[in-house]
Amino acid sequence: MNTFGGLLGQWRKSRRVSQLALAMQADVSARHVSFLETGRAQPSRDMVMLLCGILDIPITERNLLLQSAGFAPQYSRFDLSQPQMQPVVKAMEFLLTSHEPYPASVLDTNWNVLMSNRVHRRMLEWAAAQNPLFPDTRNILELIFDPNGLRPFIINWEEIASLFLQRLYRECILYQQRSTALLDRILQYPGIPEAWKKRGFTEDPRPVVNLLMQMGECRLSLFSVLSSFGTAIDLTTNELVIEQFFPGDEATARFFQSSQ
Repeated sequence: MNTFGGLLGQWRKSRRVSQLALAMQADVSARHVSFLETGRAQPSRDMVMLLCGILDIPITERNLLLQSAGFAPQYSRFDLSQPQMQPVVKAMEFLLTSHEPYPASVLDTNWNVLMSNRVHRRMLEWAAAQNPLFPDTRNILELIFDPNGLRPFIINWEEIASLFLQRLYRECILYQQRSTALLDRILQYPGIPEAWKKRGFTEDPRPVVNLLMQMGECRLSLFSVLSSFGTAIDLTTNELVIEQFFPGDEATARFFQSSQ
């Protein structure tokens, strides 16, 4: 259902907004919203952008709605190697380097590692050295779920796996046009936790779910903070996520500080 009306209806329902409520916010009649969704009326470019703003549709998807209504895309997509992106790249390099001695990386919308600091790279290199079958991939989810990847070193793997699957599932719902191919691929790995959709993470009084890893003799406890660009109007920039790991206990902090 790639017509403008079909896409608008999907987004409106996913946001649990009635036609009347949407019409009131857009200062049009509910009948006009109904006509837009059924294809009996065609929106102007300004109306498309107004409705996208009201429904808080991600800018990646706004291009799709514009194109489905017969208009040119609004938002660009630059490659990280292009000159226009150099300030963005430098900002990410600064954040990654400044975060040492703790690991940090930059991920794209499909969870591929685009950039990382020395600590993050050293951890992956250590894991790869433990297993000649370590997967040759930059996708962090594939590394976590592959039995030959990071999985053997994650003490609370089932908990972490359930958390990532729930997040990936939510992303497929939120970004309705995003392919579910990655989720389908991850679910093909053996040993996927049963009932991961229903698993809760509130059994213990704790602020975050920590990643527990065993690196040789060391047991590490880490939690991550995800950051994004708040004023991005480029699709690539909008989709970038900086993941910075922090120590969850004093022993982990000492481990990284002594490894500089």
